Amino acid sequence: MDELQERQRLPQEAPSAAMVADSAESERLNVTLPAGLMNRLKQHALAERRSCSSLASFLIEDGLRRHCQLDG
Repeated sequence: MDELQERQRLPQEAPSAAMVADSAESERLNVTLPAGLMNRLKQHALAERRSCSSLASFLIEDGLRRHCQLDG
């Protein structure tokens, strides 16, 4: 408890964007897709009732998992 009170007394700087990004459990990625591929992603996302970003994240993770199995 004393340690917490001491921390509150000391002036603290706001964390930088880089510090926040480094501590994040997930990160953002921007990807440019050809129109046809984006349309297919949208169709599948609608069919599965999920967002395009959620489906893209799943597909990337699944693809990496399969790729590593083939390599290993």
